[in-house]
Amino acid sequence: MDKENELGFLSQMFDTLYLFPEELEDIEIPEEELDQLNTTGDEQEIKEKETSPTPVVATPIKKAIKKQLPTDYYGENKRHITIFIEHSGVDIFRSKEFQLLLKIIGALQLTLQEVAVINVLEQKDNLPKLTEKLSPQYYLYFINKNESPLSSESVPKYVPTEIDGKPAVAADSLTKLLLDVEKKRDLWMALKTLFEI
Repeated sequence: MDKENELGFLSQMFDTLYLFPEELEDIEIPEEELDQLNTTGDEQEIKEKETSPTPVVATPIKKAIKKQLPTDYYGENKRHITIFIEHSGVDIFRSKEFQLLLKIIGALQLTLQEVAVINVLEQKDNLPKLTEKLSPQYYLYFINKNESPLSSESVPKYVPTEIDGKPAVAADSLTKLLLDVEKKRDLWMALKTLFEI
C-alpha cells in the first residue's frame, strides 16, 4: 500500500490522524487539485511569456502542506483522563512503550481521543498550567519517581488512590512495565477498581 493510500485509509479509521516524526515531510496535492489552485498562476505565466525576452519554461507548481504533531499533549482529552508518562526517546509514537500505553487505554475501552497523554520530561515547566487547562477527572501516572510531578506529593503505586485531589492510579514507567508481567497484573487490578470495570 503506497503512502498516500495508507494515510487515506488511516484517516477513515480514526477521528484524528497522528503522524510520526519521520513522516514530517511535504505532502503533494493531487494534480486535479493543483489545476484548480494554479489557474491564477497560469495567467501570470502567460503574461511573463509575453513580456520576457527569453523563453520561459513552464514547470508544474507543487503546493505543499506541512504535517505537525501536537506540542503539549497527545490525544484529545474528551473524557478528561490525564496520563503522565516519562519518555526520553525521539519517536514516541512508534516506541514499544507508547504501544503498551495504547493497549492499556484500549483495555479500559478508551481511545487516544478520550485521554490526554503528557510527557512530563517535555513539559516540566508548563505542567501545572497545562494540567489546569485540561480539567482532569482522573490521573494515571507512569513515572519512575515515587512522587507526583505536579506537587511532589507521595504516590503509592499499583493501588487506586487520590493524588493531587483526583482519583488516580500510579505505576512504574512504561519502560519498566514492558518487562514485568506481575506489575502489569497489579496495574490492571488497580485500574479495574478505579474505573469500576
